[in-house]
Amino acid sequence: MNIVRYMILWAAFIILFTAAVLGLEFLEGYKIFTTEYYGLRNLGFAFVVIAFLIACVFYPVILLPVSMVIRRIISPFVGRLLIYCLLGGMGGIWVFHTFYSDDFVSRYQLNISSSILIFGAVGVLYALLDYYLERYQASAGKRVI
Repeated sequence: MNIVRYMILWAAFIILFTAAVLGLEFLEGYKIFTTEYYGLRNLGFAFVVIAFLIACVFYPVILLPVSMVIRRIISPFVGRLLIYCLLGGMGGIWVFHTFYSDDFVSRYQLNISSSILIFGAVGVLYALLDYYLERYQASAGKRVI
């Protein structure tokens, strides 16, 4: 069941990450009115595909090992929730700096806090889904078929 759980979390992460990137693009990227920036306006659906592919690779390479370590070290749900929220916020900082150069940030008054909040919320949703799947796995193990 652990493999199935992590596959479900992988699919959920792909959806959550892609939605967070699109949300950030709608909030901050749409302030940029130049052809120098290749965002959703210029790339269109290719932007969504790029975000999707980044999420597909990012989970098994980085987040899956981190999730397994966090699960072994921290057993209380609140601790895991805070760590996933913190990791999401740090990921939001990384995505913001990857997408928007310092010139764009100063010229178009982009705000990094929106990225931190969006990706922090993704971390919370991921933690809640992980908790739900853990509880479901525990209750399924107790059932007699």
